[in-house]
Amino acid sequence: MHIHLLQLAPTTVPVAPGFQHVLAPAPDAWGDLLAMRRFFHEQAIDGEACYAFVTTAFLGQTGLDAAGVRSLIEANPQAAAWTFMPHPLEACGQLNLLLQAEQHLEGFAALAKRFLQALGLQLDPLHFVPQWQNNVPHGFIAAKPAFWQTWFDLAERLFQMAEQEPGELRAALQRQAVSGESGRSLLAARLGSLVLGLDQQLRVWHCPPALMPAALPVAAADLAELEALRNAYAASGDAADLQRFSLRSGQLRGAPSRPPAPLAAPLALALPDNVAAQAARGELVFGCMTHVPLPVKFPDHVLPIYLGEAQHEGALNLRDLAPQWVPYHPIVAGMLGNFALRNLILRDYPHVKRVGVCLYRKFISRERISGVPAEDNWMMDVVSDKEFARLSLEQMMEPGEQEFLVGKTCGFKVSGRDAGYLSHYAVSHHAEDLLRYAAAATELGVFARSEAELFFNEKTFFMGGIEMGVFPADFWLRTVEQIEAVTWYCVQHYDTRREGYQSRAWAFCAERLGSYLLLRELRARYGDPGYMRFFGQLNLITRGDQTKYVPSH
Repeated sequence: MHIHLLQLAPTTVPVAPGFQHVLAPAPDAWGDLLAMRRFFHEQAIDGEACYAFVTTAFLGQTGLDAAGVRSLIEANPQAAAWTFMPHPLEACGQLNLLLQAEQHLEGFAALAKRFLQALGLQLDPLHFVPQWQNNVPHGFIAAKPAFWQTWFDLAERLFQMAEQEPGELRAALQRQAVSGESGRSLLAARLGSLVLGLDQQLRVWHCPPALMPAALPVAAADLAELEALRNAYAASGDAADLQRFSLRSGQLRGAPSRPPAPLAAPLALALPDNVAAQAARGELVFGCMTHVPLPVKFPDHVLPIYLGEAQHEGALNLRDLAPQWVPYHPIVAGMLGNFALRNLILRDYPHVKRVGVCLYRKFISRERISGVPAEDNWMMDVVSDKEFARLSLEQMMEPGEQEFLVGKTCGFKVSGRDAGYLSHYAVSHHAEDLLRYAAAATELGVFARSEAELFFNEKTFFMGGIEMGVFPADFWLRTVEQIEAVTWYCVQHYDTRREGYQSRAWAFCAERLGSYLLLRELRARYGDPGYMRFFGQLNLITRGDQTKYVPSH
C-alpha cells in the first residue's frame, strides 16, 4: 500500500521531512477545505493508497514524524482509516464535534442540522453520540479513498451551498465568529469526524495515545467514567443525563491532566474485555437458534437453543425452557427459540446487560467479511467455511461495545413501487394473518390503535426483526415478551394452517412486528438516520463455493 503523507501549509511554513507539501493559503473563511478540494480535483487518486492530510498542529501535538506515521499505518493494514488523536479527554469529553463548534459560533449546531437536512440526513447534533474515538479534528486522519470519496462528496455540497446557492443557509454558512472562523470553515473542519461517526462499514484504527510521544496522558478511570456518562445520555436522551455528562466533562477537562493509574495486577493485561469475558460474567448472553445439528463450531460463549428434532438430552431445549410452545413449532418456527432464551435469561442471568442472537447459519458481523452477496438475496453476504481458516467465527461475531448491532434495513416493492408491510405481505403471504396479528398487538397494548396504520405502512424493514443481532437486554427482553404475548394470543384464537413455505405464518408476522418495534426504539433513542451507525452485515454460512440462499422449511 502506497502512503501519501501530505502537509497542509502556506509557503511561509517549512514542510516536515517526509511530507509532501500541499499549498494551503493563510487561514481564511474556508480553512483548509479549498486546498484539499483542489488536490482531489487535480490529482489521480490511487484506490488502494492511503492519503493523510496533516497540519502543523498534528506534528507538534502528536510528536510523530513521517516515519512514525508511516510505520503505524503499515502495522495496521486491515484498516481503511487511521486516526491520531493526541487529546483523548477532549474527544471523549464531547458528544460530537458539531456541538463542540457551538462554543466557537453560537447557533452552529442548528446550522449543522440545517446543512445535514439539505443533504437528506435527519440528524440532530444534540442526539448524535458516535463512538468517542471518532471525535477527531481536521488534520489528524489518514484514510483510503473509500473514506475520502465520502468526505469529498460532503465537501462539494458544502461548497455549493456556501458559494453558489442563494438563500438563508448560504448566509448562515458565511457568518463569522469573533475568532474569524466562519460557519462554513467550522463545518468543513468537522466533515471527517462526521464520516467516521456515520460510516459503520469503515474499518478504523485509532492510534493509542501511548504511541504518540506528545499526546496528553489521561487516567483510564476518567475515560471510563466519561464514556459511561455519554452512553447513559445516548440511551436515554434525557436532559439530566446530558447535564451530568457536561458537568463531569468540564470538570475533567478543566483539571490538570493526571497520569493513568498503574494496573493493580499484571494479569489485567491478559484479560481484554471482549465478548467472551462479558459472557463469562453473565453480562452478555448470546443464543443461537437451531432446529438441526449445528453446521459449524460456534464460539464457546454462544448458547445453542435447540428446537424440533434437534433437541437432545443435556441441551438447552425448547421442550424444557418453554414447553407450552412445542406444539406450535411448525407455525412459529425459529422465533420460539427467542421465547426459550428469554426464559433462560430470566432464570439464570440476573446481571445481563446485552443479548446477542443468531441463527444456525445466519449472524450479524460488525463489518463485511467476504463481500460476496448471496444469490437471490443481496442483503446477505455468504461466508464460506473456507473463510474460517483466515478468520475465526469468534472474531467474525465479536460485537464490540456498542449497545446495538443490527443488519442493514431494506424495503419492499409491489408492482415496482415502494410498499409498506401490509401491501407486501398481501402479495407474498396471506394478508388476513398480518391483520389478525396487528389486531392482537393493538388489543394487548403492544402499540396504540393510532399506530396500526403506521405499522401497516412502514416501508423500512429489518430482516429477521429482533432475531439477529445484539441488543440492550432491557429492550430485547421487553420486546420478546410483547411478541410472545401477541403470538400466543393468535395461536389460541386462530386455528391457522398453511402449507410448505407459508406454514410459518406467525413467524412471518412476528418478524414484522419485531422489525417495527426495533425501528421505533432506535428512532426514539438516536433519531433517523442516527441509528444507522449500528448497522453491521448479515451473513449466511455456506460450504465451499456455494453462494445461493435457500430458505429452510
